[in-house]
Amino acid sequence: MTAAPSSPTVTGGASSLPLFLAHAVELESEAALRYDELADSMEAHNNWQVAALFRDMARYSRLHRDEVTAIAAAHGPLPKVAPWEFQWTGTSESPEAAAFDGAHYLMTPHHALRMALACEEAGHAYYAAVAEQTAVEEVARLARDFAAEESHHVVLVRQWLERFPAPEGGWDDDPDPPNAVE
Repeated sequence: MTAAPSSPTVTGGASSLPLFLAHAVELESEAALRYDELADSMEAHNNWQVAALFRDMARYSRLHRDEVTAIAAAHGPLPKVAPWEFQWTGTSESPEAAAFDGAHYLMTPHHALRMALACEEAGHAYYAAVAEQTAVEEVARLARDFAAEESHHVVLVRQWLERFPAPEGGWDDDPDPPNAVE
C-alpha cells in the first residue's frame, strides 16, 4: 500500500501481526510509564490537580495496554523486542510518550491536557499509518480499530480541555523558584 504524503512512515510495526502487537503493547506501556513519571514530578512540586490528571491518563494507557495484551494472547507469545529495536515514526520514543520538555512544575490542567492531546493524536497517527501501509490484513484491521479508539481518546481529551481554559499570562511566575544544586 502506498502511504499518503502526510502519513508517518511505519516499518517494523506493520510487517507482521506479532510485531505489530508488540509495538502496540510497548506504545501503551511507555505512555503509562511517562504519565506516572510526570505525575510523580507534579506531586513533588505539590501540583496535585495536574498529578491527578496524569495518573488518570496513566490508568487509561494501562487499560488500553491490557486490552491489546488480551488480543495478543489469542495469537500466541509476542516476540521479544529490545527497547532500541522498536521502530517508531521518526523518533526513538513511543508516539504516545509525553515529552518531558513540555512539563513545568507550575503547569495547569490545561497544559497537562494539551500534552495528553498531542500524545493521543500521535498514537492515532501511528495506528492510522500502520493500517494504511501494512500488507497484512489482520494488522490493518487491528490498526484501524486502535486508530478509532485513539480518535475517541482525542475527542475525550478535547472535551476535557473545554473545562480547563488556557491560563492567563504569568501562570508560570514563581516569586520563590526552586533552587538548583550543582
